[in-house]
Amino acid sequence: MKSVIYLHGFNSSPQSHKAQLCKAYFERQCPGLRLEIPKLPPSPREAIALVDKLIESIGVQNLLGFIGSSLGAYYSMHLLERYSLPGSSLKAVLINPALKPYELLVDYLGENTNYYSGETYTVLPSHMDELKSLELSPKQNASLVSSVNVYIMTQTGDEVLDFAQALACLPKAKLWVQAGGDHAFCDFEKVLPSLQYFLL
Repeated sequence: MKSVIYLHGFNSSPQSHKAQLCKAYFERQCPGLRLEIPKLPPSPREAIALVDKLIESIGVQNLLGFIGSSLGAYYSMHLLERYSLPGSSLKAVLINPALKPYELLVDYLGENTNYYSGETYTVLPSHMDELKSLELSPKQNASLVSSVNVYIMTQTGDEVLDFAQALACLPKAKLWVQAGGDHAFCDFEKVLPSLQYFLL
């Protein structure tokens, strides 16, 4: 069975609004497709290791791509570059992507509470180093920049991230740029048919 992996953002969960909209939509529209939504740990190193194990269980040949939201989009870029082979059709949808999360998340060092589960966890300085280690090298980034297998979905009213940074970073990506909105991506359900078309 073909699969897509949804990677949620910082302080989010598989129960997030966008993740659940995707799950319901794909179950309804693509019954032959499995949408995997792993619960990502606070440590970026552990998060990537968890996704690596998931991809191993799925089989790279059965993986269509990634849907990443904010921090999950950062992870998706790293994974797309790493798992794509020459001529690969592996794809990534980046929703309001965080391009330098290690600069944003320093404000959250210390104890935090997950919005959805109520669990407490600690963001460590070492997590910022782990995030930096996932940043693409100039050579890797050049490969991704030229990729047409990336779809950026962003809203100009994002109060957390500058939407223009993603557009400048990935100029050949397919784009959905919507005026207004916010970081949570208002009316996300309206973009799901376009997301499906891109991945499939």
